[in-house]
Amino acid sequence: MDSGNFEIATDSTSEVKTWFYPALFAFGILISIAESMYMLVLGNTLENAVWPIAIRTLEWTLYLRDNLGFVTMLSGIVLAYSLFFVIKKERSKPTSKLISYLSVFLIGFILGNYVVFMIMDARYLRGAFLILPTVYGILLLSSCLIARGTPKLPQKENKRLENFYCVSHLICVFFAAWLIMPGLPAMMGFAPSPPPKPNFGYGSEPGPFEEVLFIYQYDLPENVTTIQGGTEDDIDFSVYLSIPDIPPIENIPGIPLAIIFHAFNNPDRSSYTDWIDHLVSRGSAVAFIQYPTDVRPDGGDDFDATTSNGTSDWPHHVPRLYSIQSALNKLAYVIDDTTREEAIDELLGNLSIMPEHLYIGGHSLGGAYSLNALEMARQLGWGNESLVVNTEMAASRPIQDLWSPDFSNLTENRIVHLVVAQDDMTVGLCDSVHHHSLFSTGENNNTIVIYVPSDKYGYPRLVATHYIPANEVHDTLADWAFYKRVDAQIDWLVSRTWSDYNTEEFAYIHLTDNDLLTDMGEWSDGVKVLPMKTYSEPLEAKLFDHC
Repeated sequence: MDSGNFEIATDSTSEVKTWFYPALFAFGILISIAESMYMLVLGNTLENAVWPIAIRTLEWTLYLRDNLGFVTMLSGIVLAYSLFFVIKKERSKPTSKLISYLSVFLIGFILGNYVVFMIMDARYLRGAFLILPTVYGILLLSSCLIARGTPKLPQKENKRLENFYCVSHLICVFFAAWLIMPGLPAMMGFAPSPPPKPNFGYGSEPGPFEEVLFIYQYDLPENVTTIQGGTEDDIDFSVYLSIPDIPPIENIPGIPLAIIFHAFNNPDRSSYTDWIDHLVSRGSAVAFIQYPTDVRPDGGDDFDATTSNGTSDWPHHVPRLYSIQSALNKLAYVIDDTTREEAIDELLGNLSIMPEHLYIGGHSLGGAYSLNALEMARQLGWGNESLVVNTEMAASRPIQDLWSPDFSNLTENRIVHLVVAQDDMTVGLCDSVHHHSLFSTGENNNTIVIYVPSDKYGYPRLVATHYIPANEVHDTLADWAFYKRVDAQIDWLVSRTWSDYNTEEFAYIHLTDNDLLTDMGEWSDGVKVLPMKTYSEPLEAKLFDHC
């Protein structure tokens, strides 16, 4: 008996054939989620279980963006190939069983991948990826058409299984079309494109100075090494000191110091080299500090943390702060004129590294720890002449008294930017809003919370997620919302170190004039990209009512 386009045998194999196609479909789903399921079995959270796939998805998406014409052409070929099979079926020419089997497997595989994609989108991506679900839709539609041809409504005279296949096929085709539609304008070249990075000035290419890198391993305190976990065994925790290769310049005493801290569970410097490059290339020494995140204090596994007003009481904070203190002590030694190594002397000559002019900041958990590190740095006499604080999507800071920030007597020559992102699903908005109160004193405060909105008007979409400062998602949004601002910050600090009053004033205006600071450029059709927003009193703003 012919059951539609799937052949259901009437011999001894009929029972097997009845469930064979659903089994193939289920197997496709299983293969697509196998990696995540395996990581869940190993005890990872759902977020960590999909993280490797999220990274690969990001890589695929960036490839799709860079090769949109090729992807559009290939998609057309795939759809044409599926229509060829539809025509064959309409002419009663059977499709080979192997191709039918493969198409059903692909339907399950694609749907399984889309489910994982939806989890990633809800947790990390927030609608940033438009073309990938469109490609999923094209592959799904093609597989559905190859499997059963033209969609047909169920009929009373059909057997129950055949009507089940008819309904499933209809749902699959309509779902595929739903996936395809949002991305068609982009694939056809009709969607407005985002602004390119600025051609010159802040946010454009990094500055003129080349980087010379020095690596200094530091000693972790014993109260840290005894509770380290095994996931970071391959890391020699170090201070990565980048120094600009500056040609002889008359009448400059030295260069400022910048200190950067990484996010939780991401001590890899390669994620932040763009940030570092924008700092060092404009004339600042930059210290990227690795600190251990896999620490396991007594009671930590079962600890029920309390978070309040931008703070948390995780016991894991304490060993990490001790590690950061050790790293800063190492940094103090290697940058001191009297103890620095000969290679740095040869590079800098008579120039000093001058931490009294200090840039300090970090990403996520590193943003929170940069506030404690600033307290440590002030005890070393750093940042007392000029200070830039730049936290990006900062997490809650430690509530423990250990190096608890007291910024009541910071230098008046300071710029403080506490940045939050609309679609940050990792730490949210409130921690940075509460961090703002640490800097609420002083006549010349210059402390603001900066809100980066998402703008999905054109393609690629500009989605403000937790990962803006990371190399992996360095896009147009990052160029305008992050790197443009970083360039102005470090220009202001370097020019103060060099007594370059014209550049100092120019940079200061770009950091304090709201229109200059928040501008995000224009889409290709002239529509302005949604600007950033700034808040000098964030707890009084409606946006942060929930905080």
